[in-house]
Amino acid sequence: METITNHHFKESYISETLPNGLHVILWQKPGFKKSNFVFATPFGGRDHDQKDEHGNVHTYPEGVAHFLEHKMFEKEGKDVMEEFSSLGANVNAFTSYNETAYYFSTTNNPIKPLNLLLDFVQELTITKESVEKEKGIIIQELEMYNQMPDARLFSELFASVFDIHPMKHDIGGTADSVNAITLETLYECYQLNYHPSRMILVGVSGHDPKELMETIKENQAKKTFELPYQASRIYVDEPIKVKTPHAQIQMDITTPKTALTFKMPGIRDAKQAELYEWAITFALDVAFSPLASKYQEWMDQEIINDSFSYDVEFTKDYGLIAFSTETNKIEEFYATIKHELQNICDFDEKELENMKRRVYGSNVTSLNSFDSISIGFVRTYFAGLDFFESLEIVNKVNKDVIKEASALIDINNTCEVEILPKDGK
Repeated sequence: METITNHHFKESYISETLPNGLHVILWQKPGFKKSNFVFATPFGGRDHDQKDEHGNVHTYPEGVAHFLEHKMFEKEGKDVMEEFSSLGANVNAFTSYNETAYYFSTTNNPIKPLNLLLDFVQELTITKESVEKEKGIIIQELEMYNQMPDARLFSELFASVFDIHPMKHDIGGTADSVNAITLETLYECYQLNYHPSRMILVGVSGHDPKELMETIKENQAKKTFELPYQASRIYVDEPIKVKTPHAQIQMDITTPKTALTFKMPGIRDAKQAELYEWAITFALDVAFSPLASKYQEWMDQEIINDSFSYDVEFTKDYGLIAFSTETNKIEEFYATIKHELQNICDFDEKELENMKRRVYGSNVTSLNSFDSISIGFVRTYFAGLDFFESLEIVNKVNKDVIKEASALIDINNTCEVEILPKDGK
């Protein structure tokens, strides 16, 4: 058991890898009654193809990680959520493209809900009948999201941007892929991805960390786990060009919604990827945030509205900058974004320093949020990054780094997705 202390942030946590391979992080918050625990595996919506240590590729229907998350809450004769509630704890789960996480929070003694979290995630007990029943529930959920304009905009965006990358598929899959999931599929995915050696448990709590660690060790010592194949993520050589430059669909809306995306190459080094994300984000904040000199002008001209947003992401096998808004002036919106992007390196050093201080201050403040710490730690761990180093990487951004990162932007390699009112109304 190792204690990691960051004197700059005045925060510390205990780190230990148990004999079964489970990595445990206990973040100490003395004086707080609240506790938050996250139990996660690096198995997400993109992982419907995986490779084991023998080189065998395991292929599953899209949406399998999300389906498995649903079924984990099924225990014969038990209602997991009700059990947590009876202990004064709130439990939930989520599946992203990169991970599946189960978590609870409580202001009561966390020992019993902690045991419950470990127990229900480390046992899969499902039947063919229950799997078939779940298919209808998940398909209804997918249809619901398909009728939501904002969700539809981004699902169409990913399907248009990506050619072979699994990001082109919805996290939940499709009706056909969900119907193709079987009991055997779910058990195989569970065996490959839910072994303790694949997972991390992060707890942020004011409770005695020694008692928490002892509880976790006792819980794990009572269980035996079959040695699994070591599953690994498959990274793809995604073409740099967008798959579909322009896409339109119609829905029952009054104002058109649009997303303009610039596709970039991936960055294999996780630290550089995060550095470049921040570099481009700072440049975009100077050019496109409400602090930008032209922002109010664009609002007044109705080129953008309050829904306007932008995001930057770099992973090992793709990079994206996505802008979205509601507007009747779609072509003006595209032209404005492209024009401003060509000048994002032209700003005063003071503006950059102000942005960095604001973000760094926000990062420091996030250490008061139990959720931000636990989820943030999970994601940096799976990315191979140091949590504290990740918080400080913003300070390494300068104009030279911004120029390097911005050089990856191809103004002509874009995808335009539009949701228009039906019948042109």
